[in-house]
Amino acid sequence: MALTLMTLFWGLARLLLLGVGVLYVGLVLMAYRLEGPRIRLRIESRDPGRSAVNFLVWLGVKVLAAISQAAKAALDVLSDTSAEVGEWYLRRRGHAAQMSHRSRFL
Repeated sequence: MALTLMTLFWGLARLLLLGVGVLYVGLVLMAYRLEGPRIRLRIESRDPGRSAVNFLVWLGVKVLAAISQAAKAALDVLSDTSAEVGEWYLRRRGHAAQMSHRSRFL
């Protein structure tokens, strides 16, 4: 009996934790969509609970903005490298292959 109650408790605790996590991610994404990466931090001394939530959402938006900036920089480097590899490949194939490629795409 005690084992069943303990299993039920931990199952509900995991479900609650998952729900809080989904809610937090939703709040962060909504704030990022509405206010962008330049979101202002709103803290009021009269409402510490709401201020803590605002701080956590603000922090999540800042982390999301940093991750998106890093991903964009990485994709820009990969795109440039891909273009350079394509040019190198065409140069190595010879003049006739370059002319056939250019006539198809230009």
